[in-house]
Amino acid sequence: MGQFSKKWEDLDFSDNFIFCKVMKNEELCKEMLQILLKLNIKKIEYLNTEQHIETIYDAKGIRMDVFLKDSDKVIDIEMQTGNYDDLFLRSRYYQSAADISTVPRRTKFKDLKENYILFICKDDPLGLGLPCYTKKSIIAEDASIMYNDKTHNVFYNCSAYAKEKDESVRSVLEFIYKYKADSPFTKKLENSVSEVKIQEAMRGEYMFVQDIIDEEKEQAREIGLAEGRTKGLAEGRAEGRAEGISEGKTEVFKKLLNTNTLTAEQISELFQIPLTEIKSIAESC
Repeated sequence: MGQFSKKWEDLDFSDNFIFCKVMKNEELCKEMLQILLKLNIKKIEYLNTEQHIETIYDAKGIRMDVFLKDSDKVIDIEMQTGNYDDLFLRSRYYQSAADISTVPRRTKFKDLKENYILFICKDDPLGLGLPCYTKKSIIAEDASIMYNDKTHNVFYNCSAYAKEKDESVRSVLEFIYKYKADSPFTKKLENSVSEVKIQEAMRGEYMFVQDIIDEEKEQAREIGLAEGRTKGLAEGRAEGRAEGISEGKTEVFKKLLNTNTLTAEQISELFQIPLTEIKSIAESC
């Protein structure tokens, strides 16, 4: 079930919309990174949620949930509640896009910043039952050789929170998985979620996307019924409805992609449609 199919009242921190709003708070964002990545960030130079990045003309654009940088690091935080297909490849692309979009001309390679991609997955992206998966690069011929390209990829599995030994990390994972606040930090997150949800402007923004989706779904149903009536047979109705819904959904997807309302990955998760199909539609936009 995608986030925009949920009622506003049912949203919590694990829903991408709420997560991005809460992480706009710099202090909460810094504390989150200190707990999950053990990073001590004194000052955030740039922080943006739902950061849209297009590297070059006609290249694949992306939208990062929470993107920030300080004096020597660039960091992307992604909240993922489903659709774990191609997660490692997404991480690779996000990492390169973050570099290209932040490295000034004539920067020496030795001056590249540390680059972190953090995926917070509500469920297990690899199915191994571990609370955390950390990617490490090695030299195949000699693992003792340090391979330090300043890139870091971390994937948390919130469903395995009980196996996490670090108490502060465990409390965050449990909060995301069960929406249960039992530490000073998670209680601050819970309060921030409540503050977001009482704002009518936030509710209106969320409902706007829901309205687009509901309107297009209704149009798709009408097209399907009309096609079915024209054919006059039970098979025709079923076929016409399917064609109409498919056509209507395609228009929804194009509208959402063209306005940068949702990424291809988010649409795939929301409508439970293969990502390859959404990417094909995106190429035709």
